Amino acid sequence: MIKDFFIKNKELALIFSLAILGLVVSYFYIGYDHRLEKDAITYFEAVKFLQGQALDGPVPMNRVLTTSLFLGLATFFNFFLKDFSLSVSALNIIFYLLFIGVFYLLAKEIYQKSRVAFWGSLLVVSNYYLIDPGNAHLADMGGWFFLFLATYFAVKYTNAADRRFYYLAILASAIGVLYKEYGGLGLVNLFLLLLVSNFSNKQKIKDIILAGCLFLVPFLSYHVFVYFKYHYSYFDWYLAVKSVSFEAGRQSRGIIIIAKILGWVFSLGWLAWLLGIKEEIKAQDKGRWKILIAILPTSLFFIIWPEVAQRLAFILVPWLALVAGFGLSRIKPYWAGVFVAAYVLFNYNIRSLIDIINLPF
Repeated sequence: MIKDFFIKNKELALIFSLAILGLVVSYFYIGYDHRLEKDAITYFEAVKFLQGQALDGPVPMNRVLTTSLFLGLATFFNFFLKDFSLSVSALNIIFYLLFIGVFYLLAKEIYQKSRVAFWGSLLVVSNYYLIDPGNAHLADMGGWFFLFLATYFAVKYTNAADRRFYYLAILASAIGVLYKEYGGLGLVNLFLLLLVSNFSNKQKIKDIILAGCLFLVPFLSYHVFVYFKYHYSYFDWYLAVKSVSFEAGRQSRGIIIIAKILGWVFSLGWLAWLLGIKEEIKAQDKGRWKILIAILPTSLFFIIWPEVAQRLAFILVPWLALVAGFGLSRIKPYWAGVFVAAYVLFNYNIRSLIDIINLPF
């Protein structure tokens, strides 16, 4: 059955083949490390805390507050695999594949062309910051999945006015925010898409208020529970990150550092994006422009975080890939293929290239 599906959908077969190749490259070539380091240790410590075990350091309450679903699923996997590192890696591989699938569906829904979805998906699936082995033990992959799953449902709702997709967008956001903070940003996309939709003003207001209320019930319930039980809030976490980010000699923000991060996070893909912008201007599809502009703000949320990093900035890559995929679809497939091949090779070797092209500012 699966074989027949991929025979009929050769583009998807190629996308997921490249996804599997990405996993192989990440593990054997870039270099996966089984050991838990830095942020990954805090997730492990949070699980130990919730299970009543002794900790080696302070309780990572930020993980308990912001990644409760991730901790729960990691614990579930660990019950069978008996290895936290392996359990989290397996969980992230699942979300990695799901994320790729939902991006393809989103691109196809926005552009109504499988070729655009195909080229855009190739740019996403081979992006270094998606296949970075450092993500294997973190919660980000699931957060990206829930964000774009909710966005896909929101676009479907505003395009087709099918009420089922409205509630699915809310559900994906409500679940996503308990997995990782930006997993809930799909709700913002739903709001903004509603505002630019063709629905009546009365319907827009009604939908936004109802969605906000349904989302806030589980979100606030859990945050209030954590506050009264552990005396900890998201405000405490934000201030903690802010204090560390502004330590003397620590370069964490500023126009130059953000420009460098954005340059590396999409690398050669920026050329395809510029082509896509040019083609979008020529196409003059106002409906599509509304959608692209509506979902852009959440893709820039990383800018307001006290400390900017490539992993946080990756949230912008899918939006860039949507436009870039459209640009590649407008040129001859041969040249688009050559470009994607160069992009893939660049991303697979980006660690070495960063050392070679390390700018002195």
